[in-house]
Amino acid sequence: MLLTGLVVAVAAAAANALGSVLQRSASRHHDPTAGRRRAVLALLRRPAWTAGIAGHVVGFVLQAVALTLAPISVAQPMLITELPFTLVLSALLLHTPMGRRAWAAIAVMVVGLAALLFCLVPSGGDPAATSGTSWAVATAAVVVVLGVLAVLGRAGRGRRRALWFGLGAGVTYGFNAALLAGLGPAYAGGVLEVLTTWQTYGVLVGGIVSFLFLQQALQAHDLLWAQPGITLANPLVAMVWGFAVFGEQVPVDAWTLGGLVGAAGIVAGTVVLSRVENEAVDDQGAHDDAPPAAPA
Repeated sequence: MLLTGLVVAVAAAAANALGSVLQRSASRHHDPTAGRRRAVLALLRRPAWTAGIAGHVVGFVLQAVALTLAPISVAQPMLITELPFTLVLSALLLHTPMGRRAWAAIAVMVVGLAALLFCLVPSGGDPAATSGTSWAVATAAVVVVLGVLAVLGRAGRGRRRALWFGLGAGVTYGFNAALLAGLGPAYAGGVLEVLTTWQTYGVLVGGIVSFLFLQQALQAHDLLWAQPGITLANPLVAMVWGFAVFGEQVPVDAWTLGGLVGAAGIVAGTVVLSRVENEAVDDQGAHDDAPPAAPA
């Protein structure tokens, strides 16, 4: 069951990455002089854009399935692989270059993730047994954190704005994972029980909030500072929920140090890989926007 959950979580990351790359491909040749409404309508008419949306939908469904098969503190960190998947798929589909630094960062992330999951094996924990009070207190804490990040983001400019709003998007993604984990037991009761469970509507609200944070981070025009927060806050928040709210536990022993080293590798690889990814995106955008060469 646990191994199946890990495989499904990796599939969710791959589907999200494919969706992002397809949407990036569809938006590469946009007309910068067109209005926002015309630009959106033009994107909707492109098969790659709608296929990208479908990829994100599939990724969301797979994530929900993974959270019913594995503890949130195990399944959610696997979604970190979305970043290397995105870069590899960009190289294959968009022909963006990948150098040794990118491959080295991917290797560090993969080894770090493997070490984290191998050394920190959680046990116990049950979202269905979590009390309403625990849900309310933890949810209120997330709302407060998001409020602080929103205020900091609105007051910031450039890199700081991208950093705070990127963190807000990542925190919301992690919170949505907690809601999906809490929604898992309702699946057995059918559609009616899912529709009468409050977490269902929490996921809808969380999806809107995460979209708003993400758009603000992207509009800051400094993805280099936004991407690490988006990528790392997600599993961190999910793991906090797993340990502090759902009651998952890990033994504190010599293996804990190995898990911390693995986490450090994930952070380092993410920072380096996000820099490589955004350099590749900038290079590709400059190439796409370049005027055509004069005929010989």
